[in-house]
Amino acid sequence: MDTFSIVLIVFFGAYVAIKLLGYLSRLGIKQVTARQIDQMKGIMLLDVRSDKEFKQGHIPGSIHIPLEEVGSKAKKLRKDKELVVYCQSGNRSIWAIKRLMGMGFTNLHNLKGGYHAWKRIHR
Repeated sequence: MDTFSIVLIVFFGAYVAIKLLGYLSRLGIKQVTARQIDQMKGIMLLDVRSDKEFKQGHIPGSIHIPLEEVGSKAKKLRKDKELVVYCQSGNRSIWAIKRLMGMGFTNLHNLKGGYHAWKRIHR
């Protein structure tokens, strides 16, 4: 087997591993679509994107806590409410949800596709 083939196999293996880890990280986390949040009553929306991303646009009524500050600013959130967490595409929000779960939050949802998905249907 030549060097190129070995490199190609290694990169393909790494790609598959990354995709599998992404899938596994979502197990047990409820996913909601942008259309579903329009129908949900009494929810809180948490935007975990950067300040710059938030200023460029966000879902109206969202609470903004950047991902790296979720642990220290979770006091702004109510544990008795349904909480839909979102980022730009739906990946960083998974990490925020995992952090919140560790802090005792239980009624958590991830916005599938993130702000991009919401923006597509609210143009």
